[in-house]
Amino acid sequence: MNSVLNRSLIFEKNIFINELGGENVEIALIGLIGVLIGACITGIAVFSILKYIDLQHHRERELEHKVKEIETINLLNKKINEILSKRNVLMQDYVSFNSFDDCYITIDDFIYLNSFTAQNNFYLPNYMIEEFFKNISHRKVILSPEETVKIGGYTYKGGRVVMETFSEQLLEILDEKRQQLARSTKQPLHYFKAS
Repeated sequence: MNSVLNRSLIFEKNIFINELGGENVEIALIGLIGVLIGACITGIAVFSILKYIDLQHHRERELEHKVKEIETINLLNKKINEILSKRNVLMQDYVSFNSFDDCYITIDDFIYLNSFTAQNNFYLPNYMIEEFFKNISHRKVILSPEETVKIGGYTYKGGRVVMETFSEQLLEILDEKRQQLARSTKQPLHYFKAS
């Protein structure tokens, strides 16, 4: 009877160990599935965060580009207005042209306009710049070299109208760019309200 009892205890012990081993496998399998689900969730979260950071960086670059466009167009417009305002200062140096529509541009200013537009052509409306230089060059007054040296620049017959029109076009583009920038950002644009 003792031996039967021992065998029965051993048998029950083996069954218990087998059941316990089966439970360990199930627990391990459930744990592995949990780890895989957690890894997938973590991977998706990391991908989402990286995508969000990339989109933010891309958006910041676009905003920087738009701000640079506005600043460049504004600088060009200021230079055009500066050239237009020099007419009254240099009136006594005008030689054979005294018309209100004529425009005088010093060699330095003309070179500045050419180099500025060439250096910043990525931020400027190229077609408008080309049209401006084409229109202004057709209006150049032929002076003798002595007269050109004496006044230090070139005269453009009717050039004042071309430059004022060009300045107005630049202002229209500036307003349009500012509106685009205001639509693309959620924050108020205090920087551009002063100009």
